[in-house]
Amino acid sequence: MKIMNSKFYYLLLFITVFATSCNSDDDNKADNQEAPEYVTETKASLTGEWRLVSSKIDEENVSSADFECLKNSLAEFKDDNTYKLNFKKRGPSTSSLCTETSSQSGTYTVTALNNVTFFNSTSEIKLINDTLQITTVITGADSKTQTQVDIFVRSDNDEFEEPNTAEEPEDVEVAEDETTDNTSTYDGSVVVAKLLGKWKIDGASDDCLQKNTIEFTSGSILEFIQHQKNFNRSDLLKNNANVSYPMPKQFKIVVNSGIHNVTFDTEADCKFIKKSTVEYVVTDEKSVLFKNSPNVKILVEDDSTIKLNYEYTDKDSNKQTIEFTYVKI
Repeated sequence: MKIMNSKFYYLLLFITVFATSCNSDDDNKADNQEAPEYVTETKASLTGEWRLVSSKIDEENVSSADFECLKNSLAEFKDDNTYKLNFKKRGPSTSSLCTETSSQSGTYTVTALNNVTFFNSTSEIKLINDTLQITTVITGADSKTQTQVDIFVRSDNDEFEEPNTAEEPEDVEVAEDETTDNTSTYDGSVVVAKLLGKWKIDGASDDCLQKNTIEFTSGSILEFIQHQKNFNRSDLLKNNANVSYPMPKQFKIVVNSGIHNVTFDTEADCKFIKKSTVEYVVTDEKSVLFKNSPNVKILVEDDSTIKLNYEYTDKDSNKQTIEFTYVKI
């Protein structure tokens, strides 16, 4: 009887170990099972950072004032099936700053090739080709509901690439820094008298760059006109131009934003023209500063020559200075 019990014990032990081993193998196979190909392909298209490039409310483009904030909106999708949306909005009507952020976050599931279900979102999110279309129902000031459609593209999209390989910027970005207020007690009337009139850029080889001018008028105001042969999506966004994606082959849009009037015209020889009306301050007999732009300075060489110094940050985050020479017409 004792022998029978011993045999039964070892048989039971063998069966238990064998079953456990099989279950373990099955678990390992499940853990190591690769995701379906459609999931891998869709995630490769989706994961990463996305930027807002256009926005409409009830099929009408939002104003350039609202787009100035919206264009800074970002969406991020991670490989762990989570996402986050950050919409930048204008603050109170008395403020010109983009002080409000509306955020959404949640999870997503890939259900088929380029077909994604998003969870915990108050908006409808669709992956359409190489764009994200985010549709939100909003309530206007008059309590009426409106439909806002925002289009996002990946931050590494080809439309953000520079149209040429030049290391230096083609245009001078005249900043509107409200925290900078260059003032001076220096009596610059003699310098202003020399500056009055129109000046043109000198020594430029590019046909469009050769058309750049600076015109000094009375009242410490100057008009700075810049021309570029081409533009890209980054130029549109920098100047608050709300243009559909993909970029139309032919279009013309004029944007008035603060001190700037910018024309984008795909049919023109110089497709980008920017007119900036700037207040300037004479600080001494040789120096002229743009009142709210710490990155731009004019040096007076003599009665017929001035030099515009522009400080910018390059792609490696280093401070650089480029100099343009202007002669009086």
